[in-house]
Amino acid sequence: MKMFSNILDVRKDFPAIENYNYLNTASVGLLPKQTISAIKRYLDEERLYGNIYWKEWENKLEQARSLIAKLIGATEEEIAVVPNTSEGLNIVANGIKWKNKENIVLNDLEFPSNIFPWQNQAKKHNLEIRIAKNVRGKIPLEEYEKHIDDSTRVVAVSWVEFQNGFKHDLKALAELAHAHSAYLVVDGTQSVGMLDIDVKKMNVDFLACACAKWLISPIGTGFLYIRRDLVDEIDATYVGWRSVKDPENFSYRWFQLNDTARRFEAGSPSFLGIQGLMESLKYIHRIGPRSIERRDLELAEYLVEQFLEIKQLKIVTPLNEDKPQSAIVSFTCRNVEEVYNKLLENRFIVSLRLNAIRVSPHFYNVKQEIENLVNLVKNEIR
Repeated sequence: MKMFSNILDVRKDFPAIENYNYLNTASVGLLPKQTISAIKRYLDEERLYGNIYWKEWENKLEQARSLIAKLIGATEEEIAVVPNTSEGLNIVANGIKWKNKENIVLNDLEFPSNIFPWQNQAKKHNLEIRIAKNVRGKIPLEEYEKHIDDSTRVVAVSWVEFQNGFKHDLKALAELAHAHSAYLVVDGTQSVGMLDIDVKKMNVDFLACACAKWLISPIGTGFLYIRRDLVDEIDATYVGWRSVKDPENFSYRWFQLNDTARRFEAGSPSFLGIQGLMESLKYIHRIGPRSIERRDLELAEYLVEQFLEIKQLKIVTPLNEDKPQSAIVSFTCRNVEEVYNKLLENRFIVSLRLNAIRVSPHFYNVKQEIENLVNLVKNEIR
């Protein structure tokens, strides 16, 4: 982890660290100063002049697409740049050609963004929703085996669950889903940027991701990965001038959809957000996804080690040999809301999720911040 040999230099890129003990990337990641500068430059030197720099904006969109594809092991043709996870998942959910009495398999740890779009389709098309139940915060593969059959059309899952950091075995789930001709649809929001991923090796069919968390990008930036041979299987349920093969041809004609995932980009994106997204992706690539994963897990493991010494505290995150699977670590205690409020009073930024305090360090954090948090928790917990 050469990049982290002098972590103080990395931390200088994140001005917010000077004012807060920020351990809340699972909510919103910090923006590096390079990203902030890119956005300011766009406003002051480009957007100020109307559409003069439009071609440069389009080029940056394509550069961002290329960086996303490289990050997850995909091709540019498989990436649609969308505002957030919810839009990406809804593109897939609304585009599937459903048949009566098919079923969708979810689980009881999912964030609403990966529940509601499927419930909406079930209501429209007379589909069955099946729920894989967690066992002490984990969802065993056998639990999915009980629910997936030849009528299953979709298995929808977050690679890492938002509340407790449990990590699913995507490759095993893909094998199980594909054995029954079902799609594996993944919410990558709580994992991409924290964990290294290769969608091809894991046999993922679709992956939607917001970039504002672990990819340290502006809110309102995200992407949808669609496996190349599945692009034509998903209906484009809404289209616009950018969805077609020749988007700059404004004459009246019968539209022809773009052959790639670009068909799911109906109109102009937030070019302001794209400026920041591209700069943040460059930052992530400069450090390296594998280096980030190693550091994030190292920080999370250190946090768990400290928590295991506090008897009044219960770690909600499922552990493997006393180690977390991701950089999301949640705990609870008798006076959890009091502890949470005391943390906020002392400028420790964490989240309260489902009666548990969620701590989510990223590569810009240091062990001293974790020690400071643990010491405060020790003093306040009952």
